[in-house]
Amino acid sequence: MNLHQKLAFFYELIGCGHALYHTVFDPSLQLKDTNCPFSQHIPALLNLNEDAPFFFSSLADEQLPVVITGCSDLLWILDFEKEEGELLAFHLIGPVFLEDISVPRLEAAISALGISGGEKRELVGQLSALPMFPINRWMDYGLMLHYSLCGQHLDSGSFHFVDRKTVSPETQEKQQPISSHGTWAMEQELLRLIEEGNLDYRKRVGRLVGRGQMVPLGGGDTLRHVKNTVIIFTSLCARAAIRGGLSPELAYTLSDRYINSVESAGSFEEVVSINSRMQDDFVQRVHDCRYAGVSPLFQKLFQYLDTHLENTPSMPDIAEEMGYSVSYLAREFKKQTGQTMQQYLRSRRIELAKLALLSSNDSIQNICHRLGFSSQSYFTAEFRKAVGMTPTEYRQRNGIEG
Repeated sequence: MNLHQKLAFFYELIGCGHALYHTVFDPSLQLKDTNCPFSQHIPALLNLNEDAPFFFSSLADEQLPVVITGCSDLLWILDFEKEEGELLAFHLIGPVFLEDISVPRLEAAISALGISGGEKRELVGQLSALPMFPINRWMDYGLMLHYSLCGQHLDSGSFHFVDRKTVSPETQEKQQPISSHGTWAMEQELLRLIEEGNLDYRKRVGRLVGRGQMVPLGGGDTLRHVKNTVIIFTSLCARAAIRGGLSPELAYTLSDRYINSVESAGSFEEVVSINSRMQDDFVQRVHDCRYAGVSPLFQKLFQYLDTHLENTPSMPDIAEEMGYSVSYLAREFKKQTGQTMQQYLRSRRIELAKLALLSSNDSIQNICHRLGFSSQSYFTAEFRKAVGMTPTEYRQRNGIEG
């Protein structure tokens, strides 16, 4: 597969789940290819002046992907196509939003670019429809683009961060608080995986992307927003780690250490790196606590079961995966945990059902089928036994209709 086939495949993949756009410029920033419906506005949204080709070319020297913040805190990824050291093209994916932005604030930012009338209304509508991504997920797309271009594996600490936004008094307009939190489901799933000490947590949570609204925590300052978000999430991770078996003293000591590091950070890049280390640290420590004294076989079994809660294989399939007989696994599981494997899986599925009931509008029937319960009546009975109320009552108690 040649370079252009790899890129075509990558661009096709990233467009499967979201309206993600890609644009290709030549070294002088003349448009070569795009699927972006507002490509004519990209230069204004990125504040591309006469110095931009030289600036971007200088970034290409290190051959590292770049996270760019543009107008209204739109996020982009920039990377470089080269052949024998010669720069051939700039590849740009995006934009997306990191946090929710009000339509009036977006309109003010577009007006500040000199765009008005029907053209302004059309652009505001197009930008309002863009997805909102957590920064770590957006950077994953950048790593994939870089691999497609260069065949080089990098990590999230390998990015440049560039701020190209223009700021006016209108774009600093304070937003009103928003009631719903678009990343709640992803946050709860990640906290659950930290509580489990699941070393595959990045793969599990990577399939969830924040789509709803998020309360802005930085007053228009993206770095402050990211810092505040990571500080809050660090506290939540510490509590999840305590539930997973880490001592409160150690968990809160680690939390204080990471929060102080975030406050001292001077760049977007530093905060992202600290957040990644914090999550890895808590997951590893909970894993070590949870599996202390547990045989390698059961470490592998618990990880396997926790990773397949939504589509649990049959007992014979599990036994084949582990390389042991059904009877041996069943006997040893009861000895290790005090419960049968079916009881363990049922309790874990109930926890997933609670998350789904609060974080989605799916019908109870769809939730129970997705989680492998044989019927809605059986699911309701098991849920009532575990939680003390029916799924419908659980939703209503938490202020959700349906």
